[in-house]
Amino acid sequence: MKELGLQELLRYALSGGVGIVALRLMYPQSACLISGIDGASQVTLLLGAILVVGSLIYNLHRSVLFPPIFRWLGRKTLVNDKSAPIGNPWVPSPDEVAIDRWRWNLDITFRHRWAEWGAQTHFLYCGTWAVLLAFLVGLPKWGWPHCRAWMSLAAVPLFVAGLVNNHRLLYSMNAERALRHAEEAGIAGRHDHSTQQSEG
Repeated sequence: MKELGLQELLRYALSGGVGIVALRLMYPQSACLISGIDGASQVTLLLGAILVVGSLIYNLHRSVLFPPIFRWLGRKTLVNDKSAPIGNPWVPSPDEVAIDRWRWNLDITFRHRWAEWGAQTHFLYCGTWAVLLAFLVGLPKWGWPHCRAWMSLAAVPLFVAGLVNNHRLLYSMNAERALRHAEEAGIAGRHDHSTQQSEG
């Protein structure tokens, strides 16, 4: 089995850990779910639960929750015509496809930088959904968490941090893409000029 790197941990595992910790803190009685199991089995069960829950949260985030956020932020950073119709947020727009194609055509070193930044951003979003999920899972079984309910508010700064990080990421990617295009156009212009001079 392939070892999980930092990006895979941020995307698929850590949000599961956040959700389980949030469930345990808001609902201490949730410890009964693994009571009666020996220590080694508890560790194995928890690690498996973290990966499964984290993967589910990440995939739901990417397929359902993230596209509208990306469309909203993309209109502020990627789209020149702000009056253009928003359209279906779950269908990639030409601007979104263009920025993805540009990123995937980069050298792997530069692409890794954007991928790692993106993984950090998705972790902040997934941490938000994990805290809210823990609250919603525990509510019907154990009721309102009383004095521990404030812990669910941890979702707010996580979500705001995700939005800020996502905006900075898209703005930086778009700015660097424009800069690279300008540099390539300048190099091509100088090449054409020198060719014309040599032919003259």
